[in-house]
Amino acid sequence: MNTTAKAAQQIARLVEAEEVLTAARRAEAKATKTAERATARAKAARANVAPARAELRKAERTGKGLAAATRRLAARTAKAADLEQTAREARHTARQAARAAATAARRLDRLALRAATTATRMVGEVAARLGERVAPAAPEQDKTLPVEELPAVEEIEAHAERFKALDADAKATAKLAEAEKKWLRRLPVGVYGRVTITRTNGGTVLDGDQVAVAYLDAGLGVPPRKGRKDTFKVALAAPAVETAEDVALVLTA
Repeated sequence: MNTTAKAAQQIARLVEAEEVLTAARRAEAKATKTAERATARAKAARANVAPARAELRKAERTGKGLAAATRRLAARTAKAADLEQTAREARHTARQAARAAATAARRLDRLALRAATTATRMVGEVAARLGERVAPAAPEQDKTLPVEELPAVEEIEAHAERFKALDADAKATAKLAEAEKKWLRRLPVGVYGRVTITRTNGGTVLDGDQVAVAYLDAGLGVPPRKGRKDTFKVALAAPAVETAEDVALVLTA
């Protein structure tokens, strides 16, 4: 799947996740309000039990209205228990709705991060392609000799052979130096005899993809680009090996 198709798919998932999160938050808000109302009713019902119990004790002392006070206390106690159970269930539903909303929010964050990463990569690729089309050609920075001043082939081959040998030595030495540097980088900052290890903050570099996104968001199009120096390579073919037949032909001639 190419970057553009992947970005479109992720954006579609992102839109769907936003709708799911919106619905989950609405359900959470509704469940929270229901739980709050149920809790308030249960609290009020519990508060009504105490006066009924006091009336029952008074009726027991005086012997008047005992049956009515007993029924009133039983009714209020049963109502308080029912409302408490309802409030408990409502709070449980509210907690489930809150967990569902949190899960939806985390999923949206993950999809948003993936979509942003893919979109940034896509913008970078598009900007690179457009930049390759509109970027000016790299200026010729190597000053080359005119045809009439070209040296002999033997001299060119000699320089190429020396370059090949020196380049191979340089690469081998660079690998050895990099290995030693890698070993030394494991050491913390400090002084070790004649060796002093220090570390300096590497600073920051320009984020080309983010610049491309900022340019497109601002309606400035593709960021300006400039050509780079051409890549220079030297290929040295192996020297031709003279066979016995070639030598015989030379002697015969």
